[in-house]
Amino acid sequence: MSFDEPINDPIAIRGPQRVFQAQLVFCSTVGILSFVLFCILRYRWPHIYAVRTLRKSSNSPLKPLPRNYFGWISVIHSITDDEILNYSGLDAYVYLEFFKMGIKVFFLLTVIALAILSPVRYYFTGNYDKDNIPWRSVRGVVNHYFQIQEDPKEPPDFKEDFPKYLWIYTVFTYLFSIIVYYYLLEFTKKVLKMRQKYLASQNSITDRTIRLDGIPKKILKKNDPQVLKRFIEDLGIGKVVDVKLMYDWTPMERLFKERRKLLNRLEDLYASNYDLKIDVYSLSKTPSVIPNLDSPRSSKHSIAKTIKKDKEIDELSKILGEINQKIKDIQDRFDDNFSTINLEENPEFKQIPSAFITMETVASAQMAAQAVLDPRVYKMMVTLAPAPKDIRWENLKMSYIKRLVKSYLITFVIILSYAVIIFLVVLLTSLLDLKSIIKFWPALGKFIGKSKPLTTFVTGILPPLLFSALSVSVPYFYKYLCEHQGYSSNSEIELSTLSKNFFFNFFILFLAFMTTGTIWDYLSYISDTTKIAKTLASALKKYSLFYVDLILLQGLAMFPVKLLQISDFLILNILAKLFLLRNMFLKTPRDYRSYYFTPQVFDFGIHLPQHIFIFMIILIYSVVSTKIVTSGLVYFILGWYVYKYQLVYNFVHPPHSTGKVWPMIFRRVILGLVIFQLFMCGTLALEKAILLALLCSPLVVITLFIFWNFERFYVPLNSFIALRAIKNPYNFEKEFDDDRSSLTNELGAENETIQTDIDADSFIDESSFLLSGSHSVRNYENSPHLSRRRSTIDEEREQFTDYTYPYLVDPLNGPWVGFEGNVITMAEYTPSNISSGLEDGDSSIVSTNEREVFIRKRITVSEWE
Repeated sequence: MSFDEPINDPIAIRGPQRVFQAQLVFCSTVGILSFVLFCILRYRWPHIYAVRTLRKSSNSPLKPLPRNYFGWISVIHSITDDEILNYSGLDAYVYLEFFKMGIKVFFLLTVIALAILSPVRYYFTGNYDKDNIPWRSVRGVVNHYFQIQEDPKEPPDFKEDFPKYLWIYTVFTYLFSIIVYYYLLEFTKKVLKMRQKYLASQNSITDRTIRLDGIPKKILKKNDPQVLKRFIEDLGIGKVVDVKLMYDWTPMERLFKERRKLLNRLEDLYASNYDLKIDVYSLSKTPSVIPNLDSPRSSKHSIAKTIKKDKEIDELSKILGEINQKIKDIQDRFDDNFSTINLEENPEFKQIPSAFITMETVASAQMAAQAVLDPRVYKMMVTLAPAPKDIRWENLKMSYIKRLVKSYLITFVIILSYAVIIFLVVLLTSLLDLKSIIKFWPALGKFIGKSKPLTTFVTGILPPLLFSALSVSVPYFYKYLCEHQGYSSNSEIELSTLSKNFFFNFFILFLAFMTTGTIWDYLSYISDTTKIAKTLASALKKYSLFYVDLILLQGLAMFPVKLLQISDFLILNILAKLFLLRNMFLKTPRDYRSYYFTPQVFDFGIHLPQHIFIFMIILIYSVVSTKIVTSGLVYFILGWYVYKYQLVYNFVHPPHSTGKVWPMIFRRVILGLVIFQLFMCGTLALEKAILLALLCSPLVVITLFIFWNFERFYVPLNSFIALRAIKNPYNFEKEFDDDRSSLTNELGAENETIQTDIDADSFIDESSFLLSGSHSVRNYENSPHLSRRRSTIDEEREQFTDYTYPYLVDPLNGPWVGFEGNVITMAEYTPSNISSGLEDGDSSIVSTNEREVFIRKRITVSEWE
């Protein structure tokens, strides 16, 4: 039977069509209910659905959301790319650009499929889609039940070697591939341009700092930052501003870990000792938890318990004071710049052959990161430094060998996890077919087969649900493994998590296709590679309806559920109240502040892999299934609105990966293109249209060439900032959109002062200069047209940071007993802490007693802290 031959038996097509309709109704119902509930609850619970509006941002205040049910949609739609950069940063912009690319690609593919491809296919075969669920057969079901007589229309009798209409598959394979090529490269250029423009205008400490690894022992033994400073400056790269040597900080880590446990216990005791006025639901006020410090909780039946708690507070506060003193003693041993410590007097600190070196200009750091400093292997290796708050300090002390061993060990654990996944996926794929269930468990299969609704649920709705549950749970396990793999920054952990989780989804995809094969089948692919395309086509066709159901479930149902954040709302605000379990989750003011005032951290490694996987699936089926392409368009439209809302109003993305996720997206889309093209070659080969299959095969070579071109010429721009961009950060479009004018200006102004469109009164950063020298001096006095762009959100986050080990400078604040936004009420036992806070002007005394002093202190922390 031909793949496009219509099925005239109405009973044969009733099952798949019923499953599709049931899944559409189920997903639409869940999605609409979740969406309506979100619109109702959104402004009633801003601390859950728009917590970032409660934070005061000096960089760019968020657009206010209207107090009506659906008005937020127009506000989200009107937010521009520049506002995304201002509100959420470069990484969020790149993430949303992927969804925007998906919308443009699949909109064009859907229009072409609905207007041309499907009508042509229906004219020749009676099928709108190449999945044997023809609309003619659906009409036959209706005629069967209502006993309507209709003259059957037989498909044309093709006498050729293959039906000539199959030419449309070759034509549209080329057309769809070209469309994806165009938009993929177009968005890649857009992302790279925005990245260069955005980063070139920054002058934060992160942009000017490099990490130097493999410092020779001869230099290391000197334990002197000035030696490294002279070494770098003698290479002629640029001037060094600061050098931070690295040590094994284990003694400090132990003290702060013990201190954290004491604070948690003290905060529990204070929370149970004082009445707390909890005001976290008011729309007009900042969330707060205010303790009644004048009247501790006590009664005739709890006096003994209160005395016991007071005694425990006394003991713990003394221990806390001792630990604080130990920490201060260690901090005093370092020099004034916290750069070095006397190793002979402090043998517990071991030096690490690495250092953070801050250059005077961004250009110097970029040149150093691209240079080879030492002719020996593993010596003086330079990389761009992660942001200070992005560093995993506990992993910096790991040696290269230890990090390598941990990496291989975790890789081995991941491989073992696939054995479990294989078992689960085999069970999952068996649910797609009632015959497989009967073969595996006859009694269960017969019981399911007796009920049409039950059959529809088990074979159509349940597998995508289980697949989604597997896709949601397993990524967190892989993230946990990545956190223990020894990466030195959260950005590296996030990108590694993304890679592992995508491979997990991709593994399931092909595992579901190949579970029925044997080892001899796989070995036969080596001797006859043409079998790969045919097997791929056969398997992908078999599971087409499953992927339709999956895309509908993830798009129509799961996106509104994500918008509703049902876990946060349902668990803590409904179930916890009903069953009096709130105190299990929220005990102390710190807990309340974390939940009601601190935005959630958005992790690309958890969320993005599944969307890339869905993009690949839609692309693979784009020619043979208009239903999948249309469902995919809806999927990416909903995803764009949902994530745009969450990234702007509710979530933050702390890792400073500067858009490096885009090459990972590009490579995986290219992989999807290759599979799509092989799939079409295999589909045509199965139809015995060998000539058409051969005509499609050059597309694979073209795709691989585009991939090589990207790796060769595009990836460097995604890894570094171009020096010319740094030289012209505020006049980017005028300088680089027209190469002829740019070249003329450079040749004509060889000995003249270079002018830029910057306001004469604006502050000029050091990033405006490539290197110190007369050739880089600019005249800003005659450029009244443009003013310097305000600091980016990434610059704002790094404004008061440097590469000093945090535990050397972190304030030793006492336990929290209340809060009002960033104003914390805390207990202090050390006079020095109280006096220093009062001198700064950010603190005031609230209450005192013989044991402690309660003060209100404004803290300066990141938005996610």
